[in-house]
Amino acid sequence: MKRLLIIVLAAAALVATAFLAPLLAENPGHVQLDIGNWRIEMSALVLVGAVLLVWIALSLVTGLFRLPSRVIRKARERRSRRQLEKGFLALTEGDWPAAERALQKSLRYRDSTAGYLAAARAAQGRGDNPGRDRWLEHADSRFGRRHFVTGLARARLLAAEGRGEEATALLEQLHLKKPRHGGVLRLLLENYQDLGRWRDLRLLTPALRRAGVVDRDRATELTALAARRELDASGDIDDLESSWKEMPRKLRGRKDLVAAYAGRAADLGRTARASGLLERHLAAEPDDELLALYASSDEGELTHRIKQCEKWLESHPDHIGLQQTLGLLYLEDRQYDLARDCLERVVRERPNSRAYAALGRVLDRAGKLEAAAQCYRNALRLRDGRGAEPLPPPSEPV
Repeated sequence: MKRLLIIVLAAAALVATAFLAPLLAENPGHVQLDIGNWRIEMSALVLVGAVLLVWIALSLVTGLFRLPSRVIRKARERRSRRQLEKGFLALTEGDWPAAERALQKSLRYRDSTAGYLAAARAAQGRGDNPGRDRWLEHADSRFGRRHFVTGLARARLLAAEGRGEEATALLEQLHLKKPRHGGVLRLLLENYQDLGRWRDLRLLTPALRRAGVVDRDRATELTALAARRELDASGDIDDLESSWKEMPRKLRGRKDLVAAYAGRAADLGRTARASGLLERHLAAEPDDELLALYASSDEGELTHRIKQCEKWLESHPDHIGLQQTLGLLYLEDRQYDLARDCLERVVRERPNSRAYAALGRVLDRAGKLEAAAQCYRNALRLRDGRGAEPLPPPSEPV
């Protein structure tokens, strides 16, 4: 840029000279200087030429005086660049001591934020955390305050050291400064997953989407995953209810999240809390996963669930999932004949481990020991990915 400016100015001077030369040739002007007893007279052209010659001479003398320092400075810059490159290469190879030595030599000649951050990484790589912190302070001192890039580097190093909580706290501060910074958002995403902070991850996904870190489909997937993990991590029924109510209505309408909520409620021994939610979804359309959860009932609501399933079965008489759910509920209610009818149809049309195990219990209570034993074996075979073997010929109903 500087060279281009000099060329433009020189061209402009030549053009101006071309225009002014004829005028100055006719009337070169007259300049008179009185200095003490001396009087100097000359034309304007001579004065301009003398000034230019003096300026050129002074520039040459100044350049000659500055030449040694420039040569030394350029030599130092070349050495600094060589050491910086050597340090980065050693850092890439994982040779932490060599990297730090080379970077330290480079930084003696010239400050470099990238060099300080790289030296901090090298110091951490060889286990010198105080040295890492000193290099980071040097990087900050270049700006007279804590700098964003240095903070991000510090967070990366803390996370790599396994100090996820400290790294996350720093990243959250950086996120407030630059809500759309991709590097901060990616690190927050990783740290929230590593720390199991699923609620925070769920709330972060809109920012990830806006910043372009993830696309729409990935953001939806992340939100659902975080919500499921958040529900699974609930320590008691109150935590579960609080997490569920806090989620947006759209999330609470997802079948997988309804299943996660109902499953966690069952794990906590509070199946009744999910009854209404399951029934609303199953009334719209029977679903095998939700029906499997609906089959887990405590005695207080067993009769109610049986009546609901019988009602749904009237509308969907060929739904095998409903048949299995009813068979399991009948078994828990000690209605063994009805349980056997349902479960035998299930193992004929869609055999599965849970149905065979339940049918084995029914047959066991009826004294059909050989058939019960075969049911138990089939349950194990299906669980191991093998096929079921035929049951003994049917006998009189229980």
